[in-house]
Amino acid sequence: MSERPYSEVLQELHRIHRQLSDLRSRLARCPIRVNAARNRVTTAQQTVAEVKESIQSTKMTADRKQLQLRESESKIEVIEGKLNAAKTNDEFQIFKEQIAAAQMANSVMSDEILEALEKVDQLEIKLAEAIKGVEAAEADQAKIEAEVEKERTGLETEIARVLELLEGVEKDIPPDVRADYKRVVKVRGEEALAAVVNNYCGQCNVQLRIQTVSDLKLGKPVFCSSCGAFLYFPE
Repeated sequence: MSERPYSEVLQELHRIHRQLSDLRSRLARCPIRVNAARNRVTTAQQTVAEVKESIQSTKMTADRKQLQLRESESKIEVIEGKLNAAKTNDEFQIFKEQIAAAQMANSVMSDEILEALEKVDQLEIKLAEAIKGVEAAEADQAKIEAEVEKERTGLETEIARVLELLEGVEKDIPPDVRADYKRVVKVRGEEALAAVVNNYCGQCNVQLRIQTVSDLKLGKPVFCSSCGAFLYFPE
C-alpha cells in the first residue's frame, strides 16, 4: 500500500469518479442523439405521407365534383330540350327555373373545383419542401451517427483507461475500509465521497461533529453520519 495520506487518496479517487461519471454520462447521450436524429427522419417522412394523402384526397374531391358538374350540365341540356318543346307558359317557366337553379349550382361547383385544384398546386409545393426535409434529416442522421460512433469509441477507450487508473489508486485505500468503500461506491458512484469544507460535508452540506473533524485530522477513515459519504479534507 502507498504511504500517501488517506485524505489525498480519497481526493484523487473522488476526482477519478467524477471524471468517470462525466464520461459515462456522455456515453449515455450517444444513443439519445442517434435516436433523436432518427425520430426527426421519421417525423419528416410522416409529413411527406400526410401531404401525399392530402393531395390524393383533394384530387379525388375535385374529380368527383367534375363528374357531378358534367352530369349536371347533361341534365341542363335535357331540360333545355324540354324548354324548347314546352307547350304552355307554365311549363316554359318551370323548365326555365330548373335551368337557372342548376346553372347556379354548377357555378358554385365550378368554384369548388377551382379551389380544390389550387389547393393541389399548393400541396405539391409543400410536398416538394417536405421531401427536401426528409433528405436533410437523413443527411443529418448519417452525419450524427458517424460523429457518435467516433465519439463512442473514444469515450469507451477513455473509460477503460480511467478505470485502470482507478483500480491502481484504490489499492492505496486502507484494507480495513476498502470493502466498505467498494460497497458504497458501487451504489453511489462519485457521491460516495465528499470533501469537507469549513467543517461541512460537501455532499449533503451538514455540519460535522467535532469528533468527526478530529478523526479526519488524525487521518482516520470517517463517514458522514448524514449521507454516508467517505469524508476527506481537500488538499
